[in-house]
Amino acid sequence: MSLRRLWHHGKLVLAIVALFVGMGEWQASQAAIARGGKNPHITWYVKTRQKVVALTFDDGPWKSSTPHILHILMDNHAVATFFVTGEQVRRNPQIVQQEIRDKMEVGNHTYAHINLAQHSYAEDVADIQKANQIIKEATGKTPTLLRTPYGTYNDTVIKAAQATHLHLVMWSWTEDTQDWSNPGVETIVSRVLTHIQPGDIVLFHDGGSNRTQTIKALPVILKDLTLRGYRFVTVSELIKMH
Repeated sequence: MSLRRLWHHGKLVLAIVALFVGMGEWQASQAAIARGGKNPHITWYVKTRQKVVALTFDDGPWKSSTPHILHILMDNHAVATFFVTGEQVRRNPQIVQQEIRDKMEVGNHTYAHINLAQHSYAEDVADIQKANQIIKEATGKTPTLLRTPYGTYNDTVIKAAQATHLHLVMWSWTEDTQDWSNPGVETIVSRVLTHIQPGDIVLFHDGGSNRTQTIKALPVILKDLTLRGYRFVTVSELIKMH
């Protein structure tokens, strides 16, 4: 083979290698995009090689479901983060107290489950602070995390979170169970297990309506992930692994 042909052959090999490397980087980028946004003030997932996931539950505490969920978590040696509403904490202080005793994390999900992005800065701050105060009165602890109802946010919401010293947490886009719509136990299980990755934040609900499907799906999910070698951590623990 002539030097010229060797030269062209070498360039072709390098081009192919570069193509595959580029495809790998692009796929990794697309996978990251599929998991969440890039706003530095919000956490959707944490990039880590450790096989950990953070399970989260919104809209409680709820008398008919939260105690069952706590029992399942404890039976499976798992912890979770509960984003509670002030209204529900006021109705069920003993349940959020049990969450703390069970070593769960409690976050702020507003007082009245309002869409913060549709309110003024002053209204947002007032609602968030009201929830913080009620949670502290019930548990002795002030939350450090905020999840907005409906997952909405804008600059006003971000500023309100900062003013109340709360870090905004959403969920991994591939890990939205949509259990609020009662899509079926198998669907809830599949939505968690199909795309799970280390560092993901999974979204469930323990309040809002009948959560029987979530209660039935949870043990299946916990056992499957445990068999895969995953550990369950709170959102704050997960963030520290960044």
